[in-house]
Amino acid sequence: MTEKNLVKADFYTAIILMAFGITATVMALRMPTDFGRGSDLHSAPGVVPVLLGSIITILSLIMLLRSIVRAKGQVGISSASFGAFIKDTTTIRIASTITLCLLYFFLLGNLPFMLLTFLFVFAFIIFFEIDRTVSIKSQIKIFVKAAIVGVCSSVAITMLFEQVFFVRLP
Repeated sequence: MTEKNLVKADFYTAIILMAFGITATVMALRMPTDFGRGSDLHSAPGVVPVLLGSIITILSLIMLLRSIVRAKGQVGISSASFGAFIKDTTTIRIASTITLCLLYFFLLGNLPFMLLTFLFVFAFIIFFEIDRTVSIKSQIKIFVKAAIVGVCSSVAITMLFEQVFFVRLP
């Protein structure tokens, strides 16, 4: 990717990440709290998502401003450059990651937590490790590894949250 295309990619990525960060922050602020029962601000479930969403928003704003400065105000946005950005491998990987995370988010509470976490980890590994140019039969080890990591991750995450952090999981 050339320097000029990199500046455009940074511009588009910053806008997408900024929208994601703002959305995450707003959704986290809407999370229910237990303030009526004597809880303090630090025990609210939305504290970490608010911090993460805010950090993503701030960093993406810096990235946006940096791309504008590097392009000297001439980012050169066109339908062709946007099309190239959308078809770029990195963009597809980022969009796939966001899609998997959103799918996990929307299914949370509709499926048992341990099963959903296993499916998320398994799908994530399969999606990013499978070589689509080689036959699936020759990549069976990846499926086995994905299943093992998925089971171990879902059990460990569930136990950590329930036994160490005392968080009731959906």
